[in-house]
Amino acid sequence: MPKWDYKKIDYESIDAKGLKDNKFLFDIVSTASFIEITSNVYEKNLAEFYKEDEELTKWLRNTWEPEEIQHGKSLRKYIKTIWKDFDWDKAYENFKKEYVPLCKLEYLQESEAREMLARMVVETGTSTFYKALSKYAKDLNDPILEQLSINISKDEIYHFEIFEEAFKKYSKKENISKADIIKILYARLKEANSEDVKIAFNSINPDEKYEEFNKTVKKFAKKYYPYNMAIKMFIRPLALNRFVENATAASLQPAFKILGI
Repeated sequence: MPKWDYKKIDYESIDAKGLKDNKFLFDIVSTASFIEITSNVYEKNLAEFYKEDEELTKWLRNTWEPEEIQHGKSLRKYIKTIWKDFDWDKAYENFKKEYVPLCKLEYLQESEAREMLARMVVETGTSTFYKALSKYAKDLNDPILEQLSINISKDEIYHFEIFEEAFKKYSKKENISKADIIKILYARLKEANSEDVKIAFNSINPDEKYEEFNKTVKKFAKKYYPYNMAIKMFIRPLALNRFVENATAASLQPAFKILGI
């Protein structure tokens, strides 16, 4: 069960008039809401992939999916509170038509440990994105979005930790080397500009160019993104000692900034 309830949030206190003209805010929150609320598709694939792992599949079904779905619902409510004329449901249906067919079981990694590693990278991205969004919301003087983002970021960090435990368990069985881990991490890093974000944006803005939105996202990231947190989470599967971890994080930070992540 989710640790917080979005229905108890006072959305009516939002300064809708002061935020309504912020197009970037609309785009980035709408896009996130589409991806989060579609987590039931991921859950079904992961549950099938790990069907022999009763403990993990139970957690996916009873905790991970409900929390991810609540993220989407909470963001959808935020959008509908401010941009009342936006047909969220229609745009979301367009998103699902293009995106759901891409979410197939055969697209998961080739082994249990490798898929858990991929999940850790995804949770690194989401937890740090919402951390950045909370800082942006604070600058906008928007306490509701700030609290929403903090709540979601905390959930995503918790998900990361559960996936990390599963990764450790399966990596021992599969005897995955640090070299293998680095290869997988590098491959995931190259996929930083996710296809799901592009599909979501195009579903919301069919007449606008995604590339222009992506440029604005990169500017947003350079100002608000918690690079140190992201890099430390990203390299955690390597199980480095603290000194090496800090040195590695410092050396990787410029690369992350260049990539706009």
